[in-house]
Amino acid sequence: MTLTLTADLIVAILLVFTIYYASKLSRRLNALRADKAALQVLVQNLTQASQNAEAGIRGLKAAAEETGRDLHRKLQDARSLHDDLAYMIDRGGGIADRMETSLRSRRDEPKAEAPRLRPVEPLRAGEAEPRRGPKPPTNFIQEMAARLAPNNSAAPSRAERDLLRALAGRR
Repeated sequence: MTLTLTADLIVAILLVFTIYYASKLSRRLNALRADKAALQVLVQNLTQASQNAEAGIRGLKAAAEETGRDLHRKLQDARSLHDDLAYMIDRGGGIADRMETSLRSRRDEPKAEAPRLRPVEPLRAGEAEPRRGPKPPTNFIQEMAARLAPNNSAAPSRAERDLLRALAGRR
């Protein structure tokens, strides 16, 4: 064997290894190119998801601000209602105290004999019915309201009327 033949044989073996590695490298490059396309799609999807998330965050911030404003308005309304109720409770306590004082004084008064009623004569033809005094209250609440009214120089306030109406509804 000659030296040229040996050199040709070594070059041929090296060429076979080179072809083998070139084909292997070609397959890997093709896989990398396919992965690059998938990676580009993934990056585009990620960008779109990021934009959607930012839009959602802006929407949530707007909704939170609106809800905060609504809660603030409701809180102000609740405070106003609290003040009104505190005033009504205070006024109701005063009325209840006056009613209690009136009831105690009424219980402590000595019982007088009931006035004797005279018999009523039948009406004659053409005669008008005799005039009577104001009709007495029909229940306890109305009686107390009537008893307290002379103590008040002005007409009962709205809160007092509401309280009396509420008390009448509970009976």
